[in-house]
Amino acid sequence: MSNFTFSFLEEQVRSAKKPLILTHVDPDGDALGSVMAMKNIIEDMGIKPSLSLTGEISSGLKASEKIYFSSEAKIAEHDLIIILDTSNPARTGVEFSENTDVPVIIIDHHMIKEGRIFPDNFTVLINSSATATCEILFDLFDKENKKISNAIASFLLLGIYTDSGGFFHSNTTPELLLKVKKLLKEGVIFKNITQSAFKGKSVKALNFWGEKISNAIFHPHLKFVSSKYSQKELDEKGLSQEEIGGLVNLLNMSNEALFSLLLIDVGEGKIKGSLRSSERKGFNVNTVSRLLGGGGHRLAAGFEVAGKIVDKGKNLRVKKV
Repeated sequence: MSNFTFSFLEEQVRSAKKPLILTHVDPDGDALGSVMAMKNIIEDMGIKPSLSLTGEISSGLKASEKIYFSSEAKIAEHDLIIILDTSNPARTGVEFSENTDVPVIIIDHHMIKEGRIFPDNFTVLINSSATATCEILFDLFDKENKKISNAIASFLLLGIYTDSGGFFHSNTTPELLLKVKKLLKEGVIFKNITQSAFKGKSVKALNFWGEKISNAIFHPHLKFVSSKYSQKELDEKGLSQEEIGGLVNLLNMSNEALFSLLLIDVGEGKIKGSLRSSERKGFNVNTVSRLLGGGGHRLAAGFEVAGKIVDKGKNLRVKKV
């Protein structure tokens, strides 16, 4: 929606009595940052929104503010639904029927399938060129010269920082850094953001990284590098997903590979895949992800499929179960 503005958002919120904020399962820094920023935005209007977060959240991000988990939210009990950092209501972990007549606002920076049509009660703001959903929220404020509180600025910077890989990824543009400058002027303590978003690795986690890197496979015909692990392995070693996060980015440092693939057996017959490339390599991993029913960006994407990992040396594959 090209005419989506902060004033439009404010109008929709003020006409509601029970807004509900949702994001994707296993919320990352951008999901949490956008949810908590939106929560503060709505509370500044004198309205108390409900949140529903499902899945796992890193301990570092938990420390940024009290965050309550609930997968029991009922869409019919609310008169406005705001979905952040995903355009797919099914990914929120909340039972959601697109036949509902409740107004739904979606704000996201991930690509959607070409030609996708949303129901008439959906208002959709998607900017796939944005680094993060938090950047889109910042733009809504900035275009109307709205004052950003310290709390909101902190959450927006958290999302931008994490989705740019700590300003390491190729989506870190000069324009983005100018926006970061404006957020810092609101009194955000940058050290708090970096400490919340990226904690140091334990020796145990480093050993696990070393094991998975040493077991990485290069596939010369398709020119990609892959590795794998299971949730069972993490449980046995007493590690969390947060502690070993970033492994797929490290695999992508290979000069021979156009992209990296990390397969994760999460249990219950489900496999998650993470894909990474870089501007220098110029490979669009989103094309691979979409073939497997996933999505994401040109240089960072993911998918989930039913099956189990079959490891036969150089012929790593996923077998349907």
